[in-house]
Amino acid sequence: MKKIGTPMAAGSLLTVLGGLYATQGLLSGLVHEGLPVLLRARGIGLDKIGLLSLLFLPSALKFLWASRIDRLTAGQPEQSLCWAGNFQLFLLIGVLILTLLPLESALSAIMLLLLVLMVASVTQDIVTDGMAVQALPVSQRGLGNSMQIGGSYLGYILGGGLLVTAVGYLGWETGIRALAVLVALCGLPALWLRRRRVMPVVPVVPVTTMTATTPSLKAAWRRPSIRWGMATIISCQASLRWFSAIMLTYLVDRGFAVVEIGILSGAGVAVAGVVGALLGGVLLKRYQRLSMLKASLIAYLVLQLTYLLIETLGWHAKPLLAAVFLLFCTTMSLGFVVLYTIMMDWASPAQAGTDYSLLQCTDAFCALVFGLSAGVVTSRLGYGVTFMITSGLAFTGLLLAPRMYARAAAGATAETASVSNTITGDGQAEENTVNNMLAEAGS
Repeated sequence: MKKIGTPMAAGSLLTVLGGLYATQGLLSGLVHEGLPVLLRARGIGLDKIGLLSLLFLPSALKFLWASRIDRLTAGQPEQSLCWAGNFQLFLLIGVLILTLLPLESALSAIMLLLLVLMVASVTQDIVTDGMAVQALPVSQRGLGNSMQIGGSYLGYILGGGLLVTAVGYLGWETGIRALAVLVALCGLPALWLRRRRVMPVVPVVPVTTMTATTPSLKAAWRRPSIRWGMATIISCQASLRWFSAIMLTYLVDRGFAVVEIGILSGAGVAVAGVVGALLGGVLLKRYQRLSMLKASLIAYLVLQLTYLLIETLGWHAKPLLAAVFLLFCTTMSLGFVVLYTIMMDWASPAQAGTDYSLLQCTDAFCALVFGLSAGVVTSRLGYGVTFMITSGLAFTGLLLAPRMYARAAAGATAETASVSNTITGDGQAEENTVNNMLAEAGS
């Protein structure tokens, strides 16, 4: 048995993160993909099914209580691990309660319970993100986000398409029991390591020296790295979020059957997402963040131009469209790993959950705004115009995002240097560090 306080190995921490992120994917898959199909198959009206979208409000609003969670964890990774385990048990109990509610006759109770579970899930996400920022070495953050994106993709597929299949063959109660088993399995690494008192490594620079203020949204907004980081996210994600809203309907309108789309959006997206996530983590260990960011933005632009060319020339062969779709999904997953790793660099260990949640919610609001815009524009002007817009947004992102990233990175470096200056009293070190960072980013 390990002694109390034994540091957690990097591989163990990555396993814990993968399990926790997969849990959140399981619930998202249930709400976003599984339940709508199951309810519609039972004759539930689309007006009621549409209410399921309200269950994703906690994901967009979690920044409002993220600072409270940071105060509960006291900026310590071991406290984050403890709270993550507590939320995992809560989610498991909630899913078990779900097995007692008949789908046809207890829909209101099911939706209320799912709302509670989604709040718990996104709160666990705040804790998990904070632990990752605090405990992962900078060199391991790419792999950490591979576990986040890959785990989320895998959990989403299991909680969505595969759950629908299980319920179709075994019934609602048995299918949800299988979901509960998956939630339990995903939480085992965190619960087992917490029981053995194996803790994530504490940051080299004590959290108490990072800031003298209490974690808050105001403290986050005062930091240039967060403000410029939010601008970077918007410029990076605009074209991606616009296209994501219409990429499946485009396949429908170009002759794909529902079964074919189900295979592509299920098994195809799962494989492409995991491959892209793993590839992103590996490449981030070899190449600089800025280089990978530029590469992902160039890939977005090339793919959007490809779609524009396909639509202009009428190349609607299914194999071609399926191949480009899967390539886009792989690139999107890789880009998420790159961007989310950069977001970890911007987050302060003193209030990691608050900073990271604020940046993630910026992406969520991008999905909302650009997704709604895509639906309106495409329905009125057609896919040709919308692909021209996405290509323009991708080109604009390629021009602006690296410059905004440079400002955000310089701000983060200045903040770190300021802490070092406070400790060592070496003001020249801060100036030199910032100048070097600006020179590197500008190149």
